[in-house]
Amino acid sequence: MRHLTTIVKGIFIVFSSSLFSNQYTYLDKTLSNNLEKPFLVSFSLGKFDDSLDLLNYGDKLTSTKPKEASIENIFFSYKFKNKIKIGIERNDSSGRVERTTFPKSLETAVSSDTLHISFNLTDNSTRFFDFGLFYNEEKQDPVVIDCYAFGNSVVGGSCDEAKLRLLDSGIYKSTGELVYLPVLQTSGSSESYGFFLRSSPKSLDLFSLTHTLSLKNTEILQTYTSEILSTTDSFIRQIKLDGRSAGSLLDSFKEELPQTTPWNEIEFKYSASTLYTLSNRLAISGMYTFVNIKRKNYQDNPAKEDFNQNHLFDLTLFYSLHKNIILYGRLSASTNYILGESSLAYNRKSNHLFDHPYGQFYIGTLINF
Repeated sequence: MRHLTTIVKGIFIVFSSSLFSNQYTYLDKTLSNNLEKPFLVSFSLGKFDDSLDLLNYGDKLTSTKPKEASIENIFFSYKFKNKIKIGIERNDSSGRVERTTFPKSLETAVSSDTLHISFNLTDNSTRFFDFGLFYNEEKQDPVVIDCYAFGNSVVGGSCDEAKLRLLDSGIYKSTGELVYLPVLQTSGSSESYGFFLRSSPKSLDLFSLTHTLSLKNTEILQTYTSEILSTTDSFIRQIKLDGRSAGSLLDSFKEELPQTTPWNEIEFKYSASTLYTLSNRLAISGMYTFVNIKRKNYQDNPAKEDFNQNHLFDLTLFYSLHKNIILYGRLSASTNYILGESSLAYNRKSNHLFDHPYGQFYIGTLINF
């Protein structure tokens, strides 16, 4: 019993957002003050696909469905003798969605770097009380949309079905080659900072809960470039597509795109977690998290509902492979997709994806020095 408890204490301190999940924060919420050794290194892999869609998230969607996603997480943590703890974390995630119309498939990749600093405020005979700060930067690689369907009319780049497209004049003048411009190229970034307060028990049992309150402010910026959407050519804009002018269709598409001015998310989280040892080598943990978000300078879409709250449930099984190594599997479920897990994922174009329960699976390991 003691052997596994020691290892589990180590893994919980070092793992946190999205397929997008910040493993540092997730594990730190459970056993932040029960480490026997100061230095920790951890790696995890998160996964979602059709075979793991136990909550049938994909079946609840119509035009756009996430097909697969993965995230690799690595972090390092060190706790000094003065009880100050520093963690450095890296997330690299990727995902693919499929659509019934153009674009029929889209892939995206996001990288995230986080710095965690925490220290023990005080403690008594039964509990620790901690305060922590964190800073995060998140960047989304450019996503190119070659063609886009407006009803029965396809607009854009190289697809044969396109009824309206723009030639890349620079390439044509220099080589004579007919290369058509994509409809859109978009990218995004975010910067966030915040703090947490935590009360955690000194003893490990099923009814000894760790309570964590956190507040985070995130500035989000989404940008895009598009020759065809910004064209002022009167001939192009007057072309008829599906009984409407091309200008009218293009303008309506622009109105649904993520805004190009920054907006902020202010996120409040409360988590309660516990750990129960099953044997010398096995332990199980559970966590409930409530998320509430307020947005500032956000331009909503009147035709779509926005979502501000999420409830997350996590269940994790730990197995002690060695006195310094532990393996674990984590099942994570939420009532509203990944709201509160990745700020870059939510905007006025994608918000309809957050209307349904979602789940994903992680496996990971921790080495404790």
